[in-house]
Amino acid sequence: MRFFRRLMLCVAPALLGVAASEPLSESFDVSVPQLPQIVATDGGKAVRYELHLTNFATVPLAVRGILVTDADTGKILRSFSRRPLLTHLIPLSGTRDDPSSARVTIQPGARAVLYVELSGPLPRRIGHTVDYVAACETCPLRLEIPAVAVNQAAAVTLAPPLAAGPWAAVQSPDWPRGHRRVVYTLDGKARIPGRYAIDWVGLDDAGRTTRGDPDRAVDAIGYDAPVLAGADARVAAVRDGMVESASIARNPDHVLGDGSGNYVALDLGQGRYAFYEHLRPGSIQVKVGQRVRRGQAIGALGFSGDTTGPHLHLHVANGLDPLKAEGIPFVIDSYTEIGRYDDIGALGSKPWQSAGPTRKSHEWPASNVVVRFR
Repeated sequence: MRFFRRLMLCVAPALLGVAASEPLSESFDVSVPQLPQIVATDGGKAVRYELHLTNFATVPLAVRGILVTDADTGKILRSFSRRPLLTHLIPLSGTRDDPSSARVTIQPGARAVLYVELSGPLPRRIGHTVDYVAACETCPLRLEIPAVAVNQAAAVTLAPPLAAGPWAAVQSPDWPRGHRRVVYTLDGKARIPGRYAIDWVGLDDAGRTTRGDPDRAVDAIGYDAPVLAGADARVAAVRDGMVESASIARNPDHVLGDGSGNYVALDLGQGRYAFYEHLRPGSIQVKVGQRVRRGQAIGALGFSGDTTGPHLHLHVANGLDPLKAEGIPFVIDSYTEIGRYDDIGALGSKPWQSAGPTRKSHEWPASNVVVRFR
C-alpha cells in the first residue's frame, strides 16, 4: 500500500494561486508493506507493523515526531518523540542523529522504518501524522497519512511445538537485530519474515540452559527434544543434512539461504505456512507432500544454521520460503505461563521472575515469557 501526499504549510501565491504566502514543500513517500493484523497476547490484543518513510527530496528531511491515532476518533494510540522516536524510527543507511537532537534525519535518497507496536483496544483504521523540518529549520511541516486498515482476520492457531518444559519464548520488538527488525530484500521486495517469530529455548527449574559444557550443543537442555506439528497439515518443504558445529562458540557463519538450518515447513492452508527451523541433522521424520497430524513428531530441536545456541525457531508467514515471505501472527492453543525474564541477559544463569502459573488459551506468547506445555 503506497500513499503520496504533500502537506503545504508555507504558501506562495504564485505557486498556489491563493491569497496565502506558503511555498510547496516536499515530504516523504510513505508505505505500509504489510497491513497490521490483530493477535491476542498477554491478556489483551496487539498489532505489529512498519511505516516506511523514503526521502526523494534534494535536501535532508528531519522527523521530529510521529503520532499514531485512531483514524475515526482521533484518539492518540502512541506518540513517538525524543527517545522513543530515536529507538523506533531507524534509518536503513545506518546514519544516526546525535541523541540530544531528539530527531531522526533521513538523507536524500534514503529510507527509514518506523517499527510500531500497539496494544489495548485497537481501532479498525489507524492514522499517522509526521512532524518534520526541511531546509527551513524554523518552518515546521506536517504530513497527514491516509488511514491504514487493520486486518481483522483471525490469527493462525497452532498446537504447542514442543512438550513439557520449561521453555523460554525468546522474542522482543526492541532488539536492533532481533527477528522483528530484520528486513530481507529478495526478488525485488523487502520483507520481515520474523515479525512474530519465537525462539524456544529449553531450561531447567533453575533457569540453566545446559547440563554440562556450555560450549557443547548436545549438552543444551532442549537439544534433541521432539518438535511437534502445530496442525493437521501437508508438509510443504523440508531441508535436512546440514551439519551442526559441535562447538557453539565456533559455529561458522552461513550464506544467506542457509541461515535457517534444517527445517520443515507446513502448509496450513489459505497461503499460510509454519516454519520449524534449526532442527538436528538426520532428525526430520517427514517428507514433502506427506500429511501430518496435530502433535505428530516431525523432527528434533537442534543447532543447525545461524544460531547462538540450540533452540527451535518458529514463525508463520504468507509464503513458502523462510525469507521471501511476510511474517504473520499466530497463537498457541494452550500453554501455562509460569513467569518471564525481565532481563533476557539472565537467561541460562539465573531463574526467571516467577508468576502464576497462568493458563493461556489461544494467545501468542509475550516477550521472554517462560511456559510449560502439557
